[in-house]
Amino acid sequence: MPYLDRVFVIGPIRPEGEPGYLQKLFAGAGRPIPAALEAWDEQVGAWCAAYRESTLGANIVETNIDSAVFLFDLTQERVVLAYALSTPALQKKDTARMRGFPDVNVGVRAVMGGRAFLADRGHFLGHASGGVLDINLFPHRRELNRGWTKGGTYEEGSAFRAMERYVAAHPGVFFYHRPLYDDDTWIPERLEYGYLEDDGLWRVRTFANK
Repeated sequence: MPYLDRVFVIGPIRPEGEPGYLQKLFAGAGRPIPAALEAWDEQVGAWCAAYRESTLGANIVETNIDSAVFLFDLTQERVVLAYALSTPALQKKDTARMRGFPDVNVGVRAVMGGRAFLADRGHFLGHASGGVLDINLFPHRRELNRGWTKGGTYEEGSAFRAMERYVAAHPGVFFYHRPLYDDDTWIPERLEYGYLEDDGLWRVRTFANK
């Protein structure tokens, strides 16, 4: 029996050949692009090339929503990369709408069977940092999303939440979230999260999601 495990709303897609959205994000904030981001477009291109090598028929498009940018694979219906300038929450958290989003655990159980884990409707770009819903949601391992530290494989939950809290507490910080997949589903195997501090140094860490 078919099941509904996700709903995505894609914003306006950047026409091929037009410059990327990084300049637009910083221009909107009235700030120059930091030197540490001068090669950002090349880095994004390299990540997309690596993704295409491992994903047959990938069709990646790029869309700008408020202060965030999403690269999305239309073929597999999943996010390839999300990045943004941190802002205060753009809207009150819509808990009713969140509850209306399909239960991500349905898809996790259907795909992973006995290896299934409890998942939340996680945000690639945290709500407290200006993240939106829809395209921004994914199956996020509960221990990691909620910052639980219970020892074992997922004791990094507190580290993940500490990074999210830093970004939320410092409006204007550039940050990104890159899911890494090991199959053709929208359930990331790993999550690479990073942000650029005022001193121009990157803080990046990869977390297990499966």
